[in-house]
Amino acid sequence: MTDRELRSLMEQSPGYAQRLIFDKYCGYVYAVCANRLKNIASSEDIDECVSDAFAAVFRYFDSPSDRDGDIKGIIGTIARRTAINAYRSLSRKYGLSVSIDEELSGSLRSPHRVDEDTERKAVREILLDCIGKLGEPDSSIVIFHYFYGKTYKQIASRTGLSDAAVQKRISRSRDKLRKLLREAGITEEG
Repeated sequence: MTDRELRSLMEQSPGYAQRLIFDKYCGYVYAVCANRLKNIASSEDIDECVSDAFAAVFRYFDSPSDRDGDIKGIIGTIARRTAINAYRSLSRKYGLSVSIDEELSGSLRSPHRVDEDTERKAVREILLDCIGKLGEPDSSIVIFHYFYGKTYKQIASRTGLSDAAVQKRISRSRDKLRKLLREAGITEEG
């Protein structure tokens, strides 16, 4: 679906279009916001940032525009900007001061060798790609559970599924993920 198609759908049925966007990109937006805010924010702050990001996304697609772009790219950009603003706001609230130089140099410094970091990053990208192949809501459930430590009950309340259904989906997704990772050349041995 392109930007124009989504805008057309927003004109016909705004509620349905917003639900479609939220269902498809909730895990992605949560990952973007949580990654940026993980060292400074509580889970409630991250949830609020996700909500703010989706509000901004809905305003963007509700406004008239001649642009036609990649929806995921647009949503990712809005989520990143929202997370950066939340980070700045929380930094001021807690009296933290981090210069851009410190922030960048911290990400450049590593006690590990560059080749190990590169390999780890490649494996992480393959893992996230394989998780994406699980489809929704399974990919979001896996991310919430394994990356953000959410309980079955917390995931159930976010997805509208029962606790038992979430537990079963995690179990099945874990098996599917093992198979996808083996096909990608990643095994438990290394």
